[in-house]
Amino acid sequence: MTTENQLINKSYYENIVDQNNKEHPIKVLGDMYMEEMKKERPELSSIRYAQGEVYFLNNDFEAAIYKWQHPLDEKFIPWAQKNIADAHFEMGLWDHAEKFYKEVETESIDLKTEVLLQLFSLYIQQGEQQKAVDAIKNAVTLNPDYPSVTEIAQTYFEDIKDWDHAVELAVKDAIRTKSLSWITILEEYVGRGLTTHYGPNYFNEVLVTVLDMDKYRFESLTEILWDSYRQSEFYLHWLEEINELLLNNSIEESYMWKKLPNLFKDAYFELISGRFLIKEISTLIQKHLSNWLEISSTSDTLISSSAVLAWNDIFPSDLQATLINEAEYYFANSNVSQNNRQEGIKLYESIKKWAEKEGLLNDLEVFMEPMLEEYNIDVASPSKIRNIIKAAIEFLIEKRIEVLQEIMDKIHWNEELLTRLHDIQSQLHDMEVEEARVVTDSFSQLKQDAIQQIKRKLPEIIRNCSELIKEDSDFGKLHVDLNNEMNKRIANYMERTALYDFKHAIASWIKNSEEVFNTYQLNLDDMSEGLNYQYGEERLKLEGDFKVLDDWQRDMERITRGMLHIEKVNILMRNNPSQLLLKGAGKLFGSISKGNDKLYSKYRSYIENGDYSEITEKIIQPFIQQVELFEGSIEWDISRFFANSHDVINSVSEELQGDIAKHTDSLEIMREKPEFYRDPLTLFDLKLRQYELMNTIS
Repeated sequence: MTTENQLINKSYYENIVDQNNKEHPIKVLGDMYMEEMKKERPELSSIRYAQGEVYFLNNDFEAAIYKWQHPLDEKFIPWAQKNIADAHFEMGLWDHAEKFYKEVETESIDLKTEVLLQLFSLYIQQGEQQKAVDAIKNAVTLNPDYPSVTEIAQTYFEDIKDWDHAVELAVKDAIRTKSLSWITILEEYVGRGLTTHYGPNYFNEVLVTVLDMDKYRFESLTEILWDSYRQSEFYLHWLEEINELLLNNSIEESYMWKKLPNLFKDAYFELISGRFLIKEISTLIQKHLSNWLEISSTSDTLISSSAVLAWNDIFPSDLQATLINEAEYYFANSNVSQNNRQEGIKLYESIKKWAEKEGLLNDLEVFMEPMLEEYNIDVASPSKIRNIIKAAIEFLIEKRIEVLQEIMDKIHWNEELLTRLHDIQSQLHDMEVEEARVVTDSFSQLKQDAIQQIKRKLPEIIRNCSELIKEDSDFGKLHVDLNNEMNKRIANYMERTALYDFKHAIASWIKNSEEVFNTYQLNLDDMSEGLNYQYGEERLKLEGDFKVLDDWQRDMERITRGMLHIEKVNILMRNNPSQLLLKGAGKLFGSISKGNDKLYSKYRSYIENGDYSEITEKIIQPFIQQVELFEGSIEWDISRFFANSHDVINSVSEELQGDIAKHTDSLEIMREKPEFYRDPLTLFDLKLRQYELMNTIS
């Protein structure tokens, strides 16, 4: 073991202590110390350092620190500083330990690594995750070959689920060590979806490294990365990277690729599936086709070579002449199929699926029906299937002009409907205002008539009570009797006559209002019918809320019930001067017959000529308040009658506006980006050409 390894393991003392000596190292070193002290110029540094190690190993940390703090040779100082930090660590004095670790100054890479590993352990103990990550990263960067340092880092990163650092470590160590074990770890990370946010160029160097080491493992890692990027935003970028990598790295022709040919084939058909625009893939295609043809086995070049030739037919001048010549050679020497019907049927089905997405499936099926009945695609020959596909593509190309016109017609039609709905909305508003005016005015007149009738009648009832005054009346209590009788007659009038008249008037008003509502409902029905006719379907139904009438009937019954409970009022029991005079005279002359004639005349005159307007107002005020409160809600109730119709129109209007916006967007896309419609059809044509080549259909 080297001296540095002994310093790391605190076993330097074994160099000094005779291993055959049976005495304890502490005693042996103590004896050595005493012997050295006898010399004129004792050399105690190595003995002190060794004593510190032995004390440390026997958990006497304070003694160890004491020994390491004494003057030592320069070579021991940084190790002693690190050991002092270790002692504080063992005693749980973590802040002191960190301080001493950071004060270690050395040129030794191994000592620096040990310090970082100890700090890493210290930070884990303290729960300082970021500091622990930084320490172990620094250790790996400083001395990646140090025993177990990368394994420690990997385990820790996985434990804390720090996958970015775990992936970074796997990539760097795979490149550094060229170890397939790190490739296995990286494949696991990729397979778990932990790398999809990395740009594909991040893995370029590790792929080149594996390509040089092991072709099959290169294919394996490539396949896993390929699958991870397939549905991501980096997919085209990945295809660019893997194609460039293969073009830039020479590969022995003798190797038979196992996984790549299918990966390239699937990617090609995905590129031309319609998922991407032609301009997005055109620069990539040449590299992709070139690599695909290169890695295809001699017995399996039909698909790749026919793909090259088909692309050249549809997009002449895109591909290099050498690639076309090579494809022609492979195609001429391949086993050309004569009955590859299923690929043609699949292509036709994909065309139908696209037509369905574009809303054209029904048109396509109607157009194709005679041809399909004639050919019967399930048993048709490849050439007849070719004719079916060709006819479908040509129809859809022509259909684009018709689709544009149909979209414009739909926009215009929806705009007309929207204008009609706005007109109806305006008519509804006018109807609502007019109905509110008619119904409110009629109720206002009813109210005024009822109140005026009561105001005329009540004073008359009170005055008529003068007939109860007789010459022989007991004028001392006459005012009490009269007051009771007046209240009785008022109550009788309100309960029998006024209530009946008001109920009759309300019934008539509600009936008239219902007729008004019915008239407006007929108008709503006409509007609904006209608009549905324009739609060509039962799209909307405008209905008034007749429940308003039931609510009015209920409110009126509540108001009229209040007329049955008129509170007794003080008519003659008040203390105005005239009443006080009559009451006093009645008490004074009530028993003197000669004064009765005069008092009789006064009483009758007072009752018959009194002003009862204030009393009348007081009696009918609760009734008036209830009626006016109801009157104030009529306009809101009428708006409730029309509310459902407004909601229906608003809902349909919003739907129409959404349709207009959607169709307008579609129209703009078709005009400004015709490739969104054209490219899929061009790619269908490309696939058809390859189908023709693979079935040798001229």
